[in-house]
Amino acid sequence: MFKNYFRIALRNLAQHKSFSFINIFGLAIGITGCILIGAFVFNELNYDKAPALASQIYRLSLQITENGGTDVYPDVDVAVGAGIKNTYPEVIASTRINGNNTILLKNGDKVFKESHITFCDSNFLQIFSIPLKAGDEKTALVSPNSIVVTRELAIKYFGNDKVLGKFLMMGVRPFKITGIIDKIPDNSHFHFDAFISMTSSSFMAHGTTWSNIGFYTYLVLAKNADPRKLEARFPELFLKYIVPESMHDMGITMAEAKKGVSTWHMLLMPLTDIHLYSHSKYELEPNGDIQYVYIFGSLAIFTLLLACINFTNLSTAASSRRSREVGIRKVLGSLKAQLIGQFLMESVLLAVCALVVAFLFVYLLLPSFNHLSGKQIEFSFFLHYQVISIAIVFVLLVGIVAGIYPAFFLSSFQTISVLKGAVSQTPAKRSFLRSGLVVFQFMISTSLIIATLIVYNQLHYMQNKKLGYDKNQVLVIPDTYGLDSNQYTFKQDILKDSRVLSATISRDVPVGRSDGEMDGSQVYASEN
Repeated sequence: MFKNYFRIALRNLAQHKSFSFINIFGLAIGITGCILIGAFVFNELNYDKAPALASQIYRLSLQITENGGTDVYPDVDVAVGAGIKNTYPEVIASTRINGNNTILLKNGDKVFKESHITFCDSNFLQIFSIPLKAGDEKTALVSPNSIVVTRELAIKYFGNDKVLGKFLMMGVRPFKITGIIDKIPDNSHFHFDAFISMTSSSFMAHGTTWSNIGFYTYLVLAKNADPRKLEARFPELFLKYIVPESMHDMGITMAEAKKGVSTWHMLLMPLTDIHLYSHSKYELEPNGDIQYVYIFGSLAIFTLLLACINFTNLSTAASSRRSREVGIRKVLGSLKAQLIGQFLMESVLLAVCALVVAFLFVYLLLPSFNHLSGKQIEFSFFLHYQVISIAIVFVLLVGIVAGIYPAFFLSSFQTISVLKGAVSQTPAKRSFLRSGLVVFQFMISTSLIIATLIVYNQLHYMQNKKLGYDKNQVLVIPDTYGLDSNQYTFKQDILKDSRVLSATISRDVPVGRSDGEMDGSQVYASEN
């Protein structure tokens, strides 16, 4: 029976080529949009799930309430992680990194400024399940002056990735390459090109302070540990460590120190929540937002829903052409259930064809989509058997949902009426549903168009707002701190150029991000 349905469905689709093309193409566009947006949403929801212990890893954050405002810092002081681990048995391990560092690396005459380098504890690679292509992750970062680099960085300095045991220079200090990694997963909240042993710095390795920030600290909790109960016990550590430090550093009484510390709260954030739920301005990298996931997820659903409604409207609009076919089939003995099965088979076949076309569109549009979204989604992701299985089940549901009303509508025609050229269903009833679908379709489309125009106007405003100066005529020369006191001489030499109107020196770019650290000076030159 299904073989017969399939054969007849193919004949009908081949006979009505224009109708089939419009339906397949329209549905393919909706499925393409849904697949691409779905891949984006999937990528966002799966950040930091690569580590084997991902569900047990938590990052320490410091929340400080003062002067009527609240600041959240995703980093804590040098000794906090080890102190918590040694105090509470439910904490299995702790590890730290000190954020992104900008460092000059050198090998022979190859000298580059690298801005994605971090100092980390020796167990960092193990806790985050970062495998080494060469070297031992258990011992690679144990010794001082050891460094683990990515394969890309190794090739950049040495021309190949066979660099284990070789040295990179940082100033006059040689750092031995003890490990090679391929790369950090794209959907991770950090991406570093090199990891330096934290034992290379005596302060980082043996520091004992608690009342500052600067170290992104991660704890591994036991499987049965309750992070909220652990958080509730942190104030006792504040009294033990931070209050004495505050008294010593600020010269205040214990009562004053306790009052100040009372506004401090140490928080535990699950590793897998960092990308979508942490919005501190001091993050290692710009994070996403769960609100965007909801918005884009809804957009994917509405895009597909519009395509299904369009399919339904086209099928019911063609009912007059199929009515005589239904009448003849009923005269020949076809049952209503058989007619419904036949029309659903046609709908599913159209959906399958649309899925094939949609995958072709995805293949063609994926590079542009990655550029637009900032992702690195590969087409091989869509060819995974789990994705293919979900897509097949998904398209079957789409075919059934999109074709169920046309199937019941067409199969309900009365034999005598349709053979006489009249459809028994009242025009008002048929018109009400079709009109409702059209109105809903246009309502959603209009809403999306309005939202798109609003976003476009906001972006246009931000990109074209007059800032009080011509940004195209202001040049920034970074890292002039390397000239020491000669940077002022350098500034005067620049002013001698007739093409330069004025110049000034600053520690940070005024309109850029400042993390409060001395990253270096910049010289700004305004041109004619």
